[in-house]
Amino acid sequence: MSIYTERAHLVAVLVALFGGVLSHNDSELPDYPVLYIETPTGQMSWHIHPDDVWLFPKVPTIGSYPWDKHTTRVKYKRLRSLTEQLPKMTYANPTYGQP
Repeated sequence: MSIYTERAHLVAVLVALFGGVLSHNDSELPDYPVLYIETPTGQMSWHIHPDDVWLFPKVPTIGSYPWDKHTTRVKYKRLRSLTEQLPKMTYANPTYGQP
């Protein structure tokens, strides 16, 4: 499994939480749809390898979705902020694997 496929699996969790849209609007990579997710901390987007599109079966594809011009640095700042805002859903068991 490639690192990009692993990333796509994680991004699919964000889509499950916030929804998303795929758009073929990057003229430099026309075969790679861009996945856009609107979150409480702002828009985030990722190019998705064509082999990984199957991970997003319910995400609509539209011709041209508006990109807010965020940079990769801004995207990950928004992601960190979102991570801080989300509640913990489960907790690690600190005694797991202990004798």
